[in-house]
Amino acid sequence: MIYTDGTKVFFTASRRAASGSMSLKNGDIVNAKILSLKTDGAARIFFNGNIFEGNVSGSLKEGDSLKMRVVIDSDKILLIPEKGDDASSSKDIFSKLGLPQNELTSSILAFFTAIESRLDEKSINRIFNFLHKKTAGKASDRASLKEKEKSAFAASLIESKGIELSDELFSQIYEAIFGGGSEKNDDEVLEMINHLKGEGLHWIILPFDREFDSSKASGSLALLLDISLKELKSLVLCCNFKSSGEDESWIFSLQDKEFTFMCEDIELSQKEKTNLEKLFTSCLTEAGFFDSDTASVFVRYGEPSKYEPPLSVDLRV
Repeated sequence: MIYTDGTKVFFTASRRAASGSMSLKNGDIVNAKILSLKTDGAARIFFNGNIFEGNVSGSLKEGDSLKMRVVIDSDKILLIPEKGDDASSSKDIFSKLGLPQNELTSSILAFFTAIESRLDEKSINRIFNFLHKKTAGKASDRASLKEKEKSAFAASLIESKGIELSDELFSQIYEAIFGGGSEKNDDEVLEMINHLKGEGLHWIILPFDREFDSSKASGSLALLLDISLKELKSLVLCCNFKSSGEDESWIFSLQDKEFTFMCEDIELSQKEKTNLEKLFTSCLTEAGFFDSDTASVFVRYGEPSKYEPPLSVDLRV
C-alpha cells in the first residue's frame, strides 16, 4: 500500500456518473481498491459495493487497497487517505503473532480475513509451523508462490473447522481442491469438511471430474457463504484441462463485483488477454450480471483480489 500526505486528494469522481454514490456521506470511511489505471490518471476504483470511474493522483498501482475518508464537494466525490497506515498495523499483527511477514504467513492471514474470523495466535502458528516444514528450502519463484498460496488455503480450511492437521488429511484436501480428487475417500473427507462450520463465514468445496470427447476437466468449485444472511460472498473455480497431451490450469473468481480469470502455467499475450476479457464480458452480460446503467461487474485478467487488511488478532494463552 502506498500513502503520502494525509491531506492529499487521491481520487475524484462525478456523483452523477457513480451509481453507488447516493448512500455515501461526508466523513464516511471506506476501503478502496484500485482495479485499473491508465497513464492519463483515469482509474476504476471499487468501494462502497460499487465500481467508480474518475481520476487518481499519487504513486498508486493496480491492486492497491487503501482506507479512505469520503468528502462530498458539490457534484464530486473526493477520497482522502485516512491517517494511520494499514501497512504498519499489518506489521503489528505479524509481530503480535510472533511470525515473519512473508508470502506464506500473508496467505494464511488472508484466508481468515476472507471468512471474517478473528485471528487466533495458536491456530495461526499451528498452520505456519505445519506448512513451513513442507515449504522449507523451496525457491521463491512464481510457481512456488502459487503452491504456497494453495497450501495455505488447504491447511487453513482444515484448521478453521477445528480438525487436527496431518500430512494425510492435508494431502487429501489439497488434491481434492486443486487436483480434482476423484477418489471416494477424498469425497467423503470433503463432505465432512463442508458440513463442519467454524467461526465466521463458511467455505463449501465441490470437486468435479468431467470427460469430454477429446479432453478432460477436473478441479473444484469453492463457495464462500454467509449462512446467517444466506449470501454468497465469493466464488472460486479451479480447473485443470487436459487435451492431446496439453495440460492447462485456470482459476476463475467472482468476488465483490469483480470477475477475474488467469491461466496459471501459460503466459498469454496482451491481445489474448484483451480478447478473453471481451468474451467473458459478453458471457456475463448475457447471464444478466450487468445492469442497464453501468457495469456492475468488472472483468479483468489476473489473480483474484486478496482480502485485506487483516482483522483484529485474538491473542489467547
